[in-house]
Amino acid sequence: MPERMLYQKLNAEMRTMVDRYAERLRVYDWGRRSELLSGTALPFGEDLPPEQARKAAVGFVTAVLEKLGEDEVTDFRQARLYLLSLNPGHRELAEQYLEANPEAREAIEREMGD
Repeated sequence: MPERMLYQKLNAEMRTMVDRYAERLRVYDWGRRSELLSGTALPFGEDLPPEQARKAAVGFVTAVLEKLGEDEVTDFRQARLYLLSLNPGHRELAEQYLEANPEAREAIEREMGD
């Protein structure tokens, strides 16, 4: 399981927010998790300059993924999120999944090309 590198660095207030959000996501499949995370992360840094806003959004997604604590990638939508993560362990799990599932890699590449 990837270490919780970013999650451990959060202040108590942010950690509580991530904890609650991750708990709400647990009941959903990766398709819904992906939609909800994207919708929540985008406005996360809207008061920041573009590059900092992107980093804040990706940081939020990373912390939530760390809190979810999945030690295996089982879905291409999960792999897509893990590829975006700042956690190298997440990216490694995504790459392992995509190596074993080339059709998933093709689907992600098609989505990113749009």
